[in-house]
Amino acid sequence: MNTKDEIVDVFDDQPGDGCPPPAVFTQTGTAGQMMACGAYWPDANFDARGMEALALQFSRQFGFATARVPYCLTVEAERLGATVSPGRDNSQPSVVDSPFRTGDMVPGPVPDDLITPDEFVSGGRCAMVAEVAGRIMRDHEDLFVTAGMQDPSCVAGQILGAENMMMGYMLDPDAVRAWVDAMVPYTCAYGKLLSENADNVTVIAAANTDLYSPEMYADLTESQLRRTLSSISCFSTIHSCGRSFDFIDSLVTLGADGLSLEASHETDKYMERVAGRCKMFGTVNPVQTLLMGTPEDVVAEARRSAVAGFDIITPECGVPPMTPDANLLALSQYRER
Repeated sequence: MNTKDEIVDVFDDQPGDGCPPPAVFTQTGTAGQMMACGAYWPDANFDARGMEALALQFSRQFGFATARVPYCLTVEAERLGATVSPGRDNSQPSVVDSPFRTGDMVPGPVPDDLITPDEFVSGGRCAMVAEVAGRIMRDHEDLFVTAGMQDPSCVAGQILGAENMMMGYMLDPDAVRAWVDAMVPYTCAYGKLLSENADNVTVIAAANTDLYSPEMYADLTESQLRRTLSSISCFSTIHSCGRSFDFIDSLVTLGADGLSLEASHETDKYMERVAGRCKMFGTVNPVQTLLMGTPEDVVAEARRSAVAGFDIITPECGVPPMTPDANLLALSQYRER
């Protein structure tokens, strides 16, 4: 049986008595769960009761001791004025436009009339996500609740456009840095709010070496992410999509309790580099194994992750919406099978 206590023990450096527990700290919504509980995307991304019902279904259906909200990466950008496409029942919301996308390669100056950080967290889906997480914590004390958010660089990339941000940095680094720095008060306020309503805050970090050079990471991610993490009063996790190996020596120093990185193709290499300096969560491949594999594949990869030394066995990125129920059940039960 999976329990909240064994997850907390990992975060608290308490020795366990067996294989590491399974959990999910990234996106959890799937079509099978939506059908089972009646809370479907896109509504469950924008309605508090639907969001809560779908979050709770993950434990009820598969036996995980975790719940996680939200299911997308558009909450902060929408609150800052971006236009969001709601997605469909099998696809997540996405940012499609923003008043700050001028068409120029170099972003304009940060406006003086942005909403304040207090306004940012007191309304919209920022407030709703915190409300849902807090209600789950209060009403379901047996569940380890994770709330997700993005770091300043990711938020800036959403509202400016990722391609514009990359090109803009090549032409005028100061202009892009000004936008990223301007996002820090918002992510700090949001991190603080979420940490008051969750057991763990997972921060999506801009630490993908396919997109960020070492110079860009140092300029646009490192200090801004550190400041965001310092605002979080509960447990915290850094998650980065893509290859983050070259940034591990920095990531382990930023103040998070654990790292969730895409390491399934280079597991030993990642674990050797981390060298016990931070908790490691992973590393079941969400596409090749969870989505396209069999339950036996899931169990095998979960067991390999445990042998490799991962502290909690999790998907290394968000759960694909069309993941079969049987594969999520297998992950939850990998220790018993």
